[in-house]
Amino acid sequence: MKKDSLLKSSLWISISGILSRILSVVYIIPWNLWIGPVAVGAANALYGKVYNIYNLFLIIATAGIPSAISKEVAAHNALGRFDQSEKLFKKYTIYMSLVGIVLAFIMFFGAKYVAIVLAAGDMRVVTPIKYLSIAMLIIPALGILRGYIQGYAFISYSAFSQVIEQIARVAYMLYATYTIMILQKGSYMAAVNQSTLASFIGATLAYIFLLWIRVRVRKTVTIPDIKPSDDVKENGPEISFSSMLRSAIPFLLVDTIMTVLQLFDQTTFTWIYELILHASQKTIDDLYAMFGFQANKLIMVLVSLAISVSASVIPALSAMITRKTGLKTVQKLMQNIVQFTFFIILPATFGMMAISRQLWTVFVFYDQSILGSKVLIVSCVEAFFYCLFMILENILQVTHHVRKSLVYLAFAYIIKMILQVPLTVSLGVYGPVTATAIAFILMSYFAFRLINKQFQIVNKELGKKLFRILLDGVVMLLVVAIANFFIVKVISDATKIGAIIVIIICGLIGVAVYGFLAYKDGSLSILKDIRDTKIY
Repeated sequence: MKKDSLLKSSLWISISGILSRILSVVYIIPWNLWIGPVAVGAANALYGKVYNIYNLFLIIATAGIPSAISKEVAAHNALGRFDQSEKLFKKYTIYMSLVGIVLAFIMFFGAKYVAIVLAAGDMRVVTPIKYLSIAMLIIPALGILRGYIQGYAFISYSAFSQVIEQIARVAYMLYATYTIMILQKGSYMAAVNQSTLASFIGATLAYIFLLWIRVRVRKTVTIPDIKPSDDVKENGPEISFSSMLRSAIPFLLVDTIMTVLQLFDQTTFTWIYELILHASQKTIDDLYAMFGFQANKLIMVLVSLAISVSASVIPALSAMITRKTGLKTVQKLMQNIVQFTFFIILPATFGMMAISRQLWTVFVFYDQSILGSKVLIVSCVEAFFYCLFMILENILQVTHHVRKSLVYLAFAYIIKMILQVPLTVSLGVYGPVTATAIAFILMSYFAFRLINKQFQIVNKELGKKLFRILLDGVVMLLVVAIANFFIVKVISDATKIGAIIVIIICGLIGVAVYGFLAYKDGSLSILKDIRDTKIY
């Protein structure tokens, strides 16, 4: 088995993330049809409540462990301590499995109390929570195994396991729902219960796949790779549960910042509009849905791209830092990371902004597309800087600036809280998104300044490369916006079919323009540089 390069890793994680998000949206169409118009509202509400609770337990169960395991395994392997990687994997599989058992016990036997605390006493969620508790028995161990595989630089297999998990989950959901609602004429409650059980089915199949990959991974370690324990004892990190938690918790805090900020928006936006702006409940619901749900779903595509870069960076940098690689080598990797991040995320952001109205029509409604598209454009700016912030935070942690990364994280929360009220009062629906964007912009600046101070990343050559990427992106944005203006004169984007056609045409134009410009000015060469970069 050949280890993944940084480019291959990023591409696989991008593809798996996008496919997973597409599947998580597309399955709703047949699911709702089979549930039926009478019960679809209650079924969606119940399903949403249950999965919000489940996500909370998932955060507690995984606690950033996959990223931390990836970092630690890569560090051990870089020193030739493959035996320590195996001990670490086995030890933490046991630890996290015990965590999963405890959480499953709480969810199953305490479902009634969980419903009272987290679902406002809606007892309909009790049975689905019990079904989901079964998945908690395997999810923590699955996270450990994914981190282990990533640490060995086989990130593509870890990403592929996520696709397997989603396909299996969706397939079982649709099969169970069709059988219960169409063939058996059963109740929507039974369909929801079986739909939640699908999480266990998907996780189990993904775990079986990764166990098979683990067998193949171990065969890649040859005798010359393994260094005697005496040679690496002094340099090798010790295995301890407390150190693993210290390594995992910062990753957890970074990964969940957007979720926490969305919960903050959910409460404060309603409070501001009720007590200060004296808006009606319908107005509050409509505006919050625009930036809090609808726009957020669309910008998650950008976040998936950032996750692909971030997940690839962690083991590569961890291995280099552990081996105490020369400054020039680390500096070059850092420069490639910065350039690659801009090369991928910037055009994706500009492209989404250029076709924002058509995207809103396809995924929401044409009637709201004017205001909705403006909200989406502001949300794209927020998403871009969130992506930068997340990648920089992970780099800080890998380069032993954990305390600083947590300080910047705390300041991001503080800035957001300070700006939330004045910006929401003055800018309305754009206020919360703008406050979040400003917080990420400021903290991204400070994080990058610290990284640059240590590794001297910024130089005239990198500046020229980033300027060319920015110029290519701006030209693409203008060309697509102009093309969009004329295309809608011929093809109406008032319908979902028409909007999809416009999106496809504009998307092809954007890719062609950006690809041509990047090829002509040499920006495209970053793909070759990243492709030739090994994880360790």
